[in-house]
Amino acid sequence: MKRVFWLLVVINLGLLAYFNMAMLLPGKPEIKLTEIDPEKIKILTQAEIEALPKKAPELPAATDQIAASCYEWGAFSDIGLIAAQKMLTKLNLEATAKELNTAQTKLFWVYRAPVKTAVEAQKKAAELKALGVQDLFVVQEEKWKNAISFGIFEDEQLATKLMQELQAKGVKNLQKSPRSNGKGQHSLLFNTLSDAQIAEINQLKPNFPAAELKEVSCN
Repeated sequence: MKRVFWLLVVINLGLLAYFNMAMLLPGKPEIKLTEIDPEKIKILTQAEIEALPKKAPELPAATDQIAASCYEWGAFSDIGLIAAQKMLTKLNLEATAKELNTAQTKLFWVYRAPVKTAVEAQKKAAELKALGVQDLFVVQEEKWKNAISFGIFEDEQLATKLMQELQAKGVKNLQKSPRSNGKGQHSLLFNTLSDAQIAEINQLKPNFPAAELKEVSCN
């Protein structure tokens, strides 16, 4: 009888523990969902949407922003090319020589004939500036040293027009003639030039009045 009694006690305890397991063992933590308050929902206007902080646009790579620029300086005769290259060496500038077609460099020059001394040439230049002529310079190139240059043109009609404008201001003894640089025709090509280097080359213009510096596409 005692065995039956204790067997029933064990069975009852087991049943009691089984039906009360949820109370004996720790339960899973409850997750409380955040309640949405409909009264706090606000629909933004178009103006408020546009006023919201915006993501800064990505800048293109530096190589996309900078376009390559090359320069061409010319034209030069055979002798003029050598002189120009020597001056560029003094300026620590490198350039590639390019031979040109003579037809490309047919030019017309408006000028006053050379005077004997540089002092006389500078005095005459000052007199011309007093008449309102600002676009001129005293030539330093040996063959035309102390001449006063007013402009060199590929179009002869433009050269004639300049002469008429200068004569209207009172400039006398003007001449217009084809500008020949000799048998050979050359130009110098630069891969890139800074503003300071461009200014240095332009300061050489009295030595090479027929030579123009211009920006060209890089090939």
